[in-house]
Amino acid sequence: MRTISILCLMVAAALLASCGTTATTIVSRQRLDKDAAGKLAYERVAVTSSVRQFTQGDLDQLRDAVLARVPQPVDGGVPVTLQLAVTDYSAPGSKLVVRVRVMDAAGRSYAQFDVYQTANTMLGAVDQRSSDINAVADAVARSLMAISAAPPATVDARNFGS
Repeated sequence: MRTISILCLMVAAALLASCGTTATTIVSRQRLDKDAAGKLAYERVAVTSSVRQFTQGDLDQLRDAVLARVPQPVDGGVPVTLQLAVTDYSAPGSKLVVRVRVMDAAGRSYAQFDVYQTANTMLGAVDQRSSDINAVADAVARSLMAISAAPPATVDARNFGS
């Protein structure tokens, strides 16, 4: 009888763990040149959304999360504008799509790419919106540092409301 209880508990844990999957995909139209990485000064970050469910507070959180992750050169660097446009968001299936452009004042484009973040929620155990925003910010920062491979998936403690 004890074996059946343990087996049922293991099956329940496996089902719960399988409910929480995430994926981040970056689709580049123009990758940032490795020589430019680390030499761009992100003086202006414009964050917009064409999606009603994504609030101004969410946009501010996305801007702050990206700025916290993107390195600024010590010696000033080339001044550029980082444009983030949220083009799709759905809470139930947890999908977030952000279009990213990096341009200087003369209109020269340094990078253009889209970040697609999808996730299946884990029965309300995670603040999924913040988790999606942090995952997108991580992907944007990796792209702007000209790092192609993502690190292995880990649990992000920033997403738990403790």
